[in-house]
Amino acid sequence: MSEHEDRLPHSGGPSDPPSEGAGDTAPNESSRNRGLSEADGMESLEELPPLRPGGEDIPLAEEGALRLEDDGFRLIESRGLKRSRLHAYDEITHIYASGRNLLVGVTDDLLTIRAADFDDPERGPHYARVALLGRVEAEPEGECQLAAMAEVDAIGEQDGPAWAVWTTITLCLLGTGVQIIDPMFDQVGSFIPDLFLSGEYWRATTSHFLHDLSVPRFIRNIIPGIEWLPIHLMTNIGGLIVLGNLIERPLGPWRTAIVLVLSGVGSILGILGYGHLEVLGASGLVAGLAGAMLAFELHFAYALPAFWRLPRKLFLVVLASQFLVIDQIFSSTLAGGAHLGGFMGGYLATWWMGAPRPTAASMPGRLRFGAICGIAFVGLGVIGAMPLAKHEIGALERHATRLYDTKDAPYLVRQDNLAAWLIATDGAASPHGLDLAVALAERAVVQTGRFAPGILDTLAETLFQRGDALGAVFVIEEAIRLSPSEPYYYEQRRRFTGERAPGDRPEPPGESEAPSPEANDPGEASPGSAADRLTI
Repeated sequence: MSEHEDRLPHSGGPSDPPSEGAGDTAPNESSRNRGLSEADGMESLEELPPLRPGGEDIPLAEEGALRLEDDGFRLIESRGLKRSRLHAYDEITHIYASGRNLLVGVTDDLLTIRAADFDDPERGPHYARVALLGRVEAEPEGECQLAAMAEVDAIGEQDGPAWAVWTTITLCLLGTGVQIIDPMFDQVGSFIPDLFLSGEYWRATTSHFLHDLSVPRFIRNIIPGIEWLPIHLMTNIGGLIVLGNLIERPLGPWRTAIVLVLSGVGSILGILGYGHLEVLGASGLVAGLAGAMLAFELHFAYALPAFWRLPRKLFLVVLASQFLVIDQIFSSTLAGGAHLGGFMGGYLATWWMGAPRPTAASMPGRLRFGAICGIAFVGLGVIGAMPLAKHEIGALERHATRLYDTKDAPYLVRQDNLAAWLIATDGAASPHGLDLAVALAERAVVQTGRFAPGILDTLAETLFQRGDALGAVFVIEEAIRLSPSEPYYYEQRRRFTGERAPGDRPEPPGESEAPSPEANDPGEASPGSAADRLTI
């Protein structure tokens, strides 16, 4: 049973409008009959003790109480040693009771009492709910307040596929699938500010759907042969599911799509502002959903069902811990700028769109247009990456040009090596493209101090394809000296000397030695290795 299926709706909602004579009924009596059914475990309200006018204590464990006073209520815990402030009845925004707990939403907080904490089973969550509703109705504006709660109930009863969130999750899974098929794809789609600003605009979209699949060294030692581990992906999907449902249920899919798009934009701006070098991951979007949640709490708490709210103080502590502690301590691996930017994007988007409302309500044209533009932006980003992702030679040569124009960027050694290798082995590269490939391979060799045999092999291959067989032999000899036990390099030398057919390229060795994007063993923090890449 879902959270909302066992909730007890009170009258005043769309399915049970108040009668014209409702105002003639005594406040306590009318409110006590408000919202109770057989689901409460009681045949009728007569089984409840009468509600007392004036003050009343509903007993809790350890001599605590839910104290209902004339002008408000407070929660008393642990033998009176811990007391909440007095909450006026007109501060109550929504009350939810079930067999598990009582949730009372007020304008600036969420109070939670477990069913097991009530001393008297006859005076448990449902009794407390009725008593509180009676106090609310007795207020001067009580009927209006109950009507507002009915609108909150209508929002809480919304149930449908969270297509904005699940579309995002699907894109993350598809991106991961492509990465597994082609491990070099993360270099095509990760967000690299220098390449983004030079024209590879798709990276602002694709980077959110790619994740770090590398396996930590200690896990590789425990489970030999494991090639990838989706810890980063699963963490972000978990955040999308938990926070996404809390956001999309009250906002609806179109507004949630706007939140996600603007969170992505904010994340990119945060990366640019902080000066991160290379970033991938969806936690900028997750941070945006957290920002939307805070906007709900600070501006629209009155419009949220109690079971969709988070304790405000605890939520603020978690956010502060993330931005001020975790992101700072792990700044070498986490892109704090992306988190903060995504958070601000989600917060501002939610604040700009206004309070949640039933999805049946008409959506302003400007918001629908904004959502469509955001979705189109994502689609165009994915399409824009396709030529390079498919290793089309024209796209590769344009990419190589942008790389070459990016000066003083040692962190791009993986990109340099990959582009050079793909151009050299394509078979259809132009003379200009081969010149670019040689230049990039030479830069990668210099950045790795000529100690990475795989990158030396890339340089040798580019020289050979450009017609410099002698130069290729000299370079591959360096690789052989660094890795004398690897037969691949000897077979490459045989190609370059004519002992083997030029088109008969040998099968590359493992990932740590192959002409791959990695400079050295992937577990080492070498220049341009995966260790230089930040995750979000």
